[in-house]
Amino acid sequence: MLAAAAAFGWLDTQRTTTAAAWPFVIALLAFGMPHGAADWTVAAKLGHRVGFVARASGFSGAASLGLIMWQPGVAGLLFLLLTVFHFGMADATAVRADGDGPIARWGLVIARGLLLLATAFAAHPQAAWAPFAHIGSALSPWHAAAWKPDLDVLRSLAAIGVASGVVLAVCSAIARMRAGHPRAASLDLVEHALVAGMAALADPLFAVGCFFLGVHAFRHTRRLACTREVLEPPAAPGTLLPRMLRVHLISLPLMWPTAACLVPLCWLLGGVDLQTLAVASIAFYMITTLPHHLLGLRLPQPDMPPAA
Repeated sequence: MLAAAAAFGWLDTQRTTTAAAWPFVIALLAFGMPHGAADWTVAAKLGHRVGFVARASGFSGAASLGLIMWQPGVAGLLFLLLTVFHFGMADATAVRADGDGPIARWGLVIARGLLLLATAFAAHPQAAWAPFAHIGSALSPWHAAAWKPDLDVLRSLAAIGVASGVVLAVCSAIARMRAGHPRAASLDLVEHALVAGMAALADPLFAVGCFFLGVHAFRHTRRLACTREVLEPPAAPGTLLPRMLRVHLISLPLMWPTAACLVPLCWLLGGVDLQTLAVASIAFYMITTLPHHLLGLRLPQPDMPPAA
């Protein structure tokens, strides 16, 4: 998916702008929204909580929503910073860099997030910030007076982030080679290059959506599908595909309220169309990613193949 998105952007950037919303819209049904909606069941199992009130106590995006309403520009930047770590930490676990030492792990974590998001802002600052400006104007009663980032400064900082990402990617690869995993280190560098190429060449909404759908959400779903404590009871199927389908099924109890939340978000953002659905999805993720990320830190290690 990364290679295809990068090639698509290289051949015709404008077409990636036309198709920019599609990865987020598809993610509402496959991998994207379900990988987070499964948190309702996963958190209940890990915390041994039974009943609606006990389950609901584990989820609150009130603080994030309050910050969006008060200072949407600050909320947008903090969300991007959190996303750097959230995407990067999930990838480090997926490619098994966690056991290769702190330089290997944290170099990959920060490099992966920066090479996606910083590259997008360095190459397309206005388009990259546009969804956050839209969310702020729609959800914040004080958006006119609230602080907003200077896009020229943001672009300069993003360029520094790209350079830092390249250095950290190389340091991580060297550390993984010294840990005895030269093939993994080489594959990491290839994936870093594809991520940066896609973010530089394609529309930023399209690039981030492709990464979210095809890399992050897929890998998180795969991790859940390889964790017995998440899937059972009943007994988990033997092969991966039925187990990934079960992850989607356990996400359904939270999917319906999520769909109900997206309706007023779309209305506030100006109506229901593909672009608005994509921006509404980002707004919803701004509200819910922090509890989702914190739950991810508590997940047990996968104990079923192929990720075990």
